[in-house]
Amino acid sequence: MKSMVIAVLMLSMLLILLSCRYESQPTQNTLDIETQSLSKKGGKPNPELIIFEEGDLEGNQTVFGCCPNRGPFPEYTMTLSSAFEEISGTYDGHIFTNFHRSPGDYPVKFWWGEVPNDYFLEIRGGEANNDKRNKILTVTFVDVPCEVWINDKLTEPVDVSFTLTRARIHW
Repeated sequence: MKSMVIAVLMLSMLLILLSCRYESQPTQNTLDIETQSLSKKGGKPNPELIIFEEGDLEGNQTVFGCCPNRGPFPEYTMTLSSAFEEISGTYDGHIFTNFHRSPGDYPVKFWWGEVPNDYFLEIRGGEANNDKRNKILTVTFVDVPCEVWINDKLTEPVDVSFTLTRARIHW
């Protein structure tokens, strides 16, 4: 019986010590984007150059922390061609791109504005060429439908063509 009491006491003390150690840790990561994107090896930033060219979307910018499924969603400046009619132009917004293993399933999302005037573009598809050695991903989109959401209402899709390049920048 004595050994059981001692074991429960030891386990309780261990749990108290562990909870004290993590008490000051936030449940949500509130660090800025550059800090979040630090690699575990050496604490260097993990930037990427994301380029949209040769078509209906244009942009060329270095971003930090792009693009895990739950963010961060880095700021990005995108130019939309005249294929987008009323909303063609250059916008400061946020970007999400991710590489899925299945062919033709490469998502690109871009959004800008504030409620009630918000805009959201979503494109899925593309043919990927992944140069793993140099850490450069090139995805070519040819006449792929782009969903355009304006103020949470889906408008007529726009067929777009462009080339997306994501290149890891080595420091």
